[in-house]
Amino acid sequence: MATKQKETVIGDAELDYLFDLPEVEKGLPSGYTQEMYDMITNVVKVKLASVIEGTLAGETDTEIMFEIGAKDYVRVNKTKTELPFFEGKKIGDVMEMLITEQTEVPYNITGSVAAIYEARAHESLSAIDFDDSVTVYVRELTPAGYNLDLNHDGVKLSAFMPHTLAGINRLHEQAREDLVGEHLQVMIESFSRDKGTYIVSRRKYLKSLVPRTIKKLQYNQVYTGHVTGTTPFGVFVEFEECLTGMIHKSNINPEYADKIKDIKAGTEVDFYIKEIIKDKIILTQILKESLWDEITIGQNIVGNVKVIKAFGALISLDEETIGLIHTSELKKNNSSIEEGDDVKVKVLSIDRLNRKIFLRES
Repeated sequence: MATKQKETVIGDAELDYLFDLPEVEKGLPSGYTQEMYDMITNVVKVKLASVIEGTLAGETDTEIMFEIGAKDYVRVNKTKTELPFFEGKKIGDVMEMLITEQTEVPYNITGSVAAIYEARAHESLSAIDFDDSVTVYVRELTPAGYNLDLNHDGVKLSAFMPHTLAGINRLHEQAREDLVGEHLQVMIESFSRDKGTYIVSRRKYLKSLVPRTIKKLQYNQVYTGHVTGTTPFGVFVEFEECLTGMIHKSNINPEYADKIKDIKAGTEVDFYIKEIIKDKIILTQILKESLWDEITIGQNIVGNVKVIKAFGALISLDEETIGLIHTSELKKNNSSIEEGDDVKVKVLSIDRLNRKIFLRES
């Protein structure tokens, strides 16, 4: 039983994701009435992406068949891509499909339901706001990154996330493996038309969470995070999924103070929030006050010359606080200080954002 043909045209944005269809040869093929021929040519020509409605008529082991009033059924192959769109459907249901191929010998019309929904999903994704996130399922880990399933508007699309975009910081080996099988929020970076794959970034999504997550932080509360790396002067820790802070060596648990280089990435540590300056977070494992917490402009202090550089002398004011006497100040005072000397200094200015203290001899 035929259904009345309803023809629509996919939008220009959707056409970008569809493939060209062959033109029907000129002349009326053998066995066609003019009505049949007009119907088929209307389906195939379209510039070339018409969508028609057909009535679900039956199935074989490999195909699902639709009646459109033509010489034969439109056949949709039973693939993993097509089958999800037929769940719950029954004989007699009317569905839209795209005609993807038509041959005369043997006479055959092939269609796709999935192609319509995929094209509309692509169009929808192309229109999302820059700050919107989408959900992906991490299917597998590869040497270059992750193969993902991007589920959007009921359609499963292919996506890929490079290792460099998988987290705020570089993920250690176990953390990389732990993402497999997870559902993640990500942001779209680009679309590879050649591969039909979206390139996505979890890093961009996590960075969007930073401002509001910082606002929720509380002093005197114990937090737990994972070490992402170390330097001679401290340990970097990732916590609350999207934040990274540093524990200065003077604020590390005494048990590890002399073993910083031995702390492995991924090590779990507990700590407190010591200071927040814009998006810079200073952490501590020891609740204590230091000179940095109370230093003021104009204050006179005794420090020790740690090192003299071309730009000036670095003065150690306490175990975690360093100040600078700029070269211009040294020349102005005809200074003759040397490394290791104790020196009286006065605080000229404090750059709390970059954690810098500028001094002169007093």
